[in-house]
Parts: sequence; structure tokens; C-alpha cells
Amino acid sequence: MLFGKKLALRKEIFEKAEALREVKGYSSLEELVEHLIDKEFELIREGGDEKTIEKLKGLGYIS
Repeated sequence: MLFGKKLALRKEIFEKAEALREVKGYSSLEELVEHLIDKEFELIREGGDEKTIEKLKGLGYIS
């Protein structure tokens, strides 16, 4: 499912992402990136600083 803009990565970061995708068993880079972003949001919800939490709430990303 593709809903946004493409993401440009430096070659070395792309290669690291591909290696991580393969080692961790993700079917695509999109799946890996989605998981990493979801994981980061969860970490913020569980113990992020108030300023970051309030910004994300204000933007409607977390409630």
C-alpha cells in the first residue's frame, strides 16, 4: 500500500536497510520502514519527553 512520497536515501543507508530487511525477514523496505516508525512512536508514547509528545498530539499523530 503506497500513500505518500518516495523517500530518498544515501546509497550506504539504502544498503544497510536492505541488509537489515533481509536479516530480519521483512518482505520489503516499506514494511521495514513502517515497522521502525511504528516502533519509534510507541517508544515516544511510553516514555518520550513531553515536548515531543505534545507536538505529535498537536499534529494528530498520537492521542
